[in-house]
Amino acid sequence: MNEEIGFNLQVLDSMKGLKKLNLEYNNNIDPNGIKYLGSLKQLTDLNISCCYIGLTENLSYLTLLKALTHLDIASNNISAEGAKCIGEMKQLANLSIGSNDIGTEGAKYIGEMKQLKQLHIANNNIGPEGAKYISGLEQLTYLDICLNDINEYGAKCIS
Repeated sequence: MNEEIGFNLQVLDSMKGLKKLNLEYNNNIDPNGIKYLGSLKQLTDLNISCCYIGLTENLSYLTLLKALTHLDIASNNISAEGAKCIGEMKQLANLSIGSNDIGTEGAKYIGEMKQLKQLHIANNNIGPEGAKYISGLEQLTYLDICLNDINEYGAKCIS
């Protein structure tokens, strides 16, 4: 590993049979290497929390993972635009996107993921309107929406 460049995920290109991958807290991942995640077509479970890969162009590689059902992408500086990209992943059942500041607009995109069964969206500044968007996720069996200042209106929406 070159400390100046960071951890290059090219090594993953030879591991195409991976089903689960945990890269949590690898905050020195080379941004150019993110594309190699997209080649892991059999991946069902990916944890890239606290890796700070929040650029939308990096997230677009994740949409290539059609077998992915569980994604933990918490604490990655993801914006509303990044949430839009993640919202395209209609096969996801479990999503952890906490501590990303996706805001109300990002919650709108996540709220369109009607297939979600578990959602951790804590600490994203979604507010009451964001809670309203999330309330449409009727298949949810688990929801963590703390630290979002949803107020009484938002609480009524999700109850």
